[in-house]
Amino acid sequence: MKETPADDSGLIRRFLREHVAPYWRLQAELAVCVAVQVVLELVDPLILRALIDQALGDGDLELLAWLVALLALTLAFRVAFRLVSTWLYSYGGLRVLFDFRRRAYERVQSLSPYYLRGEHYGDVLARLTSDVDVLQRAAVYTVVNGVQHVLVIVGIASLLVFLDPVLAGILALVYPALVLGLWLLNRHLRRESEGVRDAVGKLYDFLEERLGAVRLIQEYRREKSQARRFVGVSRPWMRSNLRISIFSALQMSLADVMLACAPIVVFLFGGARALEGTLSIGTLVAFYTLAARLNRPVSLLIDINIDLQMARAALRRVYHLIDLEPWIRELPEATAPERVDGRLEFEQVNFAWEETPILHAISATIAPGERVAIVGPSGSGKSTLAALAARFLDPTRGAVRLDGLELRSWRLADLRRAVGVVPQEAQLFHDSLAENLRLAAPRASDAELTEALECMQLGPFLSGLPEGLATLVGESGLRLSGGERQRLALARALLAQPRVLILDEATSALDARTERAVLEALRERLPGRTLVMIAHRLTSVQDCDRILVVREGRLVESGTHAELLARGGVYRELYDEQVRAAT
Repeated sequence: MKETPADDSGLIRRFLREHVAPYWRLQAELAVCVAVQVVLELVDPLILRALIDQALGDGDLELLAWLVALLALTLAFRVAFRLVSTWLYSYGGLRVLFDFRRRAYERVQSLSPYYLRGEHYGDVLARLTSDVDVLQRAAVYTVVNGVQHVLVIVGIASLLVFLDPVLAGILALVYPALVLGLWLLNRHLRRESEGVRDAVGKLYDFLEERLGAVRLIQEYRREKSQARRFVGVSRPWMRSNLRISIFSALQMSLADVMLACAPIVVFLFGGARALEGTLSIGTLVAFYTLAARLNRPVSLLIDINIDLQMARAALRRVYHLIDLEPWIRELPEATAPERVDGRLEFEQVNFAWEETPILHAISATIAPGERVAIVGPSGSGKSTLAALAARFLDPTRGAVRLDGLELRSWRLADLRRAVGVVPQEAQLFHDSLAENLRLAAPRASDAELTEALECMQLGPFLSGLPEGLATLVGESGLRLSGGERQRLALARALLAQPRVLILDEATSALDARTERAVLEALRERLPGRTLVMIAHRLTSVQDCDRILVVREGRLVESGTHAELLARGGVYRELYDEQVRAAT
């Protein structure tokens, strides 16, 4: 999936505007909690100064008791507000990321399957899962805590200036070196973070592909070579993570050195002023307490900075996915006729895959209720015609019409309801038989599901299953044979009741007797429907009303089985080849 450079700050603003801003009420509640926490964080040292200079200095036991009670009360409030704010930013952050992931998934769902076929599924999966998980930490923890820590630092710095401007100015000289060092290391962190996200995508892609080919790997005894390839794919991820660890350690070490100088500066210069009598002991203790409290927010901001660099790389990858333009778009003025007869027309249809021509000036009309076969050598463009008829692809030139209305003018949902396509490779979810069937008819009863399976010659198979319709079919239907998967897909199409049904090699795994029974059942259960059969095995299409012959992307012949045999053209050649192969 090709990336284009993006403005990180623009993406962050967009993310905040599109996904964080809608939860402004929750953000306002969180801001109040954070503000109260910051105030309570700053009050303690002032109470401590009063306790030392006034209560202890003057021997006032009553004031001492009140100040100790006030310290305990501020601690209790800090704990309470921390719990509330933790829940608020956890819930808010998770909601934001839930919406973000849902939006990315919805975008993937809108893309043409032919676009996704050209992509690495593992990388798409990584963008939907691990990349969003990285953003989850940034949204749930980093942003809110980062704001809180910045406010604490600003508040502490203001109080330090208030307590002793001279000492605060001396202490401030420690921090510019820290900021400069962090800025220099940030560039390396950002680059390596992008490397980690890209490496994770490639790793997901490798795993997704290899886990689906375990049998193939074992069959050709390639376990060791694939294990070596896994190591090779994993190494970039390991190297980038190692570099991130090194740069992170450098940042933390720099911070530790700089922050360790703070108490030395306070006691060296502050102690001298206290001995001179220009600074009270209480103020010195309060100043030291505040300076020491700078360590935690500064250190945590460095951690947060590391998370932000990872999040920026992940944000760019996920937004790239969200911003993909669907190949197939529904026009604003799209409509759907109240009645669908099933008249399918191809008018001078051309199609090219990138720069490679696939179809050339195909023109054909299929009447409502007609049974038409499309045959031809492998790679002649038969499946492309099926994809065009269901508008999974749009023609490069020409038009495809259903009942006289160009497919671009149909609402997609209505078009897909009217035109059903059953491919050669039946796509099944790792779910029960019933749920796989109910993809086509969510309200179908168990009796209707059973009837559809029986029509597709799966009655004995279903009777032999202890769990019946609740039986899990396995990942991609691997617990079923190829013929069972195809018949299950045909039963699903039968439940959908489309006006136009296109079978794209959908019976290729069936024996001749079962195929005849299945096709006869489809004709009986779908009376008056248009049936288009794309087939390689010519014996399965001899009874069709008409046969269209396609070769090298061109429609070269049309007629009945007998007419085409008598003509002695391309169809006759294909037929004779199959007869010779069978004898």
